[in-house]
Amino acid sequence: MKKLLLSMAFLAGGIALAGATDYVLFDGNGGSLGFTGDKNGWSTEVTVDGKTFKIETIKAESTSNLVVPTGQIRVYKSSKITISSSDVAMKQITLTASESKYNNAMTPSEGWAITTDGLINTATNDNGAASATFTAAGGQFRIQKLVVSDQVAEIEVPEAVSVKSVKETIAKESETSVTVDYQLTVGFVNRSNIFCCDAEGDFIQIYGSNTYNVGDVIPAGWEGSYKLYNDYTPELIPTGDLPVATAGTFTPKAVSAADITNDLVNSVVLVKDVVFDAATPAEKANFTGTSNGVSLSLRNNYQLESVPAGTYDVTIVVTIYNNAPSLYVVNYASKTSGIETVEDSAETDIEYYNLHGFRVANPAHGLYIRVADGKATKVIL
Repeated sequence: MKKLLLSMAFLAGGIALAGATDYVLFDGNGGSLGFTGDKNGWSTEVTVDGKTFKIETIKAESTSNLVVPTGQIRVYKSSKITISSSDVAMKQITLTASESKYNNAMTPSEGWAITTDGLINTATNDNGAASATFTAAGGQFRIQKLVVSDQVAEIEVPEAVSVKSVKETIAKESETSVTVDYQLTVGFVNRSNIFCCDAEGDFIQIYGSNTYNVGDVIPAGWEGSYKLYNDYTPELIPTGDLPVATAGTFTPKAVSAADITNDLVNSVVLVKDVVFDAATPAEKANFTGTSNGVSLSLRNNYQLESVPAGTYDVTIVVTIYNNAPSLYVVNYASKTSGIETVEDSAETDIEYYNLHGFRVANPAHGLYIRVADGKATKVIL
């Protein structure tokens, strides 16, 4: 059972700690705080009881433009919020989220630790600090109230529960602290998003900085928090650094297009014989393919190079958008294409050229211009 914060009454609104001074920097009143800036970030100085603090938001390159704080402070995924003061050695910062769907994980700067209970996120630094930076790690975070204290309230760390499999993990309530007592094999990595499966083949996503490669085996015995992100995506958020993995192998399981449902969320799987009537996009965009008469909603979210029309075995990551599977392409394996493939004949003088017109003596796998009997043909080898 998850333990509650001892100082809940204080955090919820108002009972000060003995000997502590609490500074309410923001309470849904951003419109009166004089924030200045632009889409890349906003800042303001707030004076409370003669002490001056600075609140600053910083946009991440990969996320949406930041809006000026009014009733709440919005920190989009990978963006940051910094609280600083030259007047107060800050030891505790309480960030209250506006609602549960905007109460996503935040990674604090060095020296700070965060605990979460409901909408209340409490960051502590026993030594005190002049500043603290929080990065939105698991999605958008919206702050409804921001309180700084020069003392640390007594907080009981949530008790970690041992879990032995992905199924056992996702059966827990969201925000449960867990000890991951099972191995996971990495199926795909995209920056801080790690898609991995246990020995039973069930997948979960880990969100955290890493150096993992496909096939790596993540050992058991580390702690984190289980979160149901956006109400349908199971995630593990590590408490500290992820453990060092050992090298291994991963082969995606082949599934039929008709069997892809929301239950496969986070899975890295292979769909065979996917037909594309036109070249796939090279940019981040949605497109469709067909396998055995079933239409697939695909997305080039990882910006793979375009492939020509044809039939492919496609490796995908299953995500969910608007409560329906949205399939992120990881790899295309060509089976046929709209470009003619011609076998060489020993009785004909054949030359190969690359697409820049340079002759290639020993062509390897790829797309070439084949010249035989004075006729040029594009071929895939």
